[in-house]
Amino acid sequence: MASESNPAEPIPSGPKEAGEAPKTEVDPPPTVTWDTTIKGYFLPSDVQCMLDNGGFDLSSKSDVTNNADDIYTQVSNKFMPKQMPPFTQQNPDPKHPLWTQEMCDNFKAWMNGGFQ
Repeated sequence: MASESNPAEPIPSGPKEAGEAPKTEVDPPPTVTWDTTIKGYFLPSDVQCMLDNGGFDLSSKSDVTNNADDIYTQVSNKFMPKQMPPFTQQNPDPKHPLWTQEMCDNFKAWMNGGFQ
């Protein structure tokens, strides 16, 4: 079928907003898992600190799973990882930063996804 302005030009098949890009398939975000995401959030110093003072092992998926609610509360409220002098929670060590919002969101997604 041709349009009135150009008999050889086909009529578009559906409504299209001006400047709208053609739709493309988007890959879903990667699944957050212990091995691909969460395990790497815990630095060796975090693991050692919690072994010495917290009574559980941040390098252990089962320990982190069993303490996930408390861990999430601590990291999302910026109470952990604990900063050592001269650094503070308000002025964290750049080599041992507080968790970003993305990290907190990923941890929560991992929890909500069944701790895969």
